[in-house]
Amino acid sequence: MTPAAGRGPAAAGLPEIGVATMGGTIVMLRGEDSGLTPALDAAELVAGIPELAGRAEVRGTVISHVGSPSIRFDDVISTLRWSLRTVDEGATGIVVTHGTDTLEETAFLLDLWWDRSEPVVVTGAMRSPEESGADGPANLLGAVLTVLEPESRGRGALVVMNDEVFPSDSVTKTRSFGVDAFASPYGALGRICEAEVEYDRAPGGPRPAPLPVPEGDAWVPIVAAPLGEDGRVVDALLDAGVDGLVIDGVGAGHVPERMVAAVDRAARRVPVVMATRTRRGRTGRNTYGYPGAEIDLLQRGVLMAGRLTSIQSRLLLWSLLASGVRDHDAVRGEFDRRGR
Repeated sequence: MTPAAGRGPAAAGLPEIGVATMGGTIVMLRGEDSGLTPALDAAELVAGIPELAGRAEVRGTVISHVGSPSIRFDDVISTLRWSLRTVDEGATGIVVTHGTDTLEETAFLLDLWWDRSEPVVVTGAMRSPEESGADGPANLLGAVLTVLEPESRGRGALVVMNDEVFPSDSVTKTRSFGVDAFASPYGALGRICEAEVEYDRAPGGPRPAPLPVPEGDAWVPIVAAPLGEDGRVVDALLDAGVDGLVIDGVGAGHVPERMVAAVDRAARRVPVVMATRTRRGRTGRNTYGYPGAEIDLLQRGVLMAGRLTSIQSRLLLWSLLASGVRDHDAVRGEFDRRGR
């Protein structure tokens, strides 16, 4: 664990916030003969933001020092357990700093498992600390302000990037470069203006009950279904021993007719979830009836992801299967609840 930042007489009586660093651009510096690599810890990040002085006492830890494509499920679970302990010991909430490549995935998983009213806020940076216009300090400040905002309680895991607050169940990285890389098809929950968090939307009803933290593992790959695809990839994965499959379908959750037989074989053996690659809207239920469309697939036992993306569907299905949930109706119930 890194030394806590902000401790001492001046910090007496201030709210405590936990900051867990998981690597990524926000903590990266450039080496003499190499590209950006993780280097900073939580205390160093906080020390570089003068606006945090007098606002909160920070307790930090380093979970991982890697680029975010290399984050593992175990890293996310370690972050969760540290965050829960820190909140139970009196912290107002948690900030998680993360690489942006898989930031949305960690935020989604934390939200699945988070069972406290205190907020957990995930943030990162698109520019390193050494670049002109580095966005990490502003994003970290925004994340801390979001944790301190009373209206953030009860909203589960949130994502703060570029002065916007997003729900973790719909935010996604939409650009490979640029500080405005994160967006949600349903819009931001709120914005940060003049060092205050201003929410535009109230929570949309109660959050689904948190899932148990997995103690096992599962193999849940994603299969694309583009024009001309057949079922050989599905059959190969089934033969290789997958525990479940997510299909990134076209339109409202459709596959080419040549894939149908393989999808049918898979759905008889493992949970198969159909998502839509459109990223806006949900999968269909009762509009199209041709082979490979939703009516046909539902009759074959395929589960529909609703508005969950294929990435989110994979994480939800992995969490369920890794926790030992194999009952078809139980899995379908979770997708019905979270895919609305």
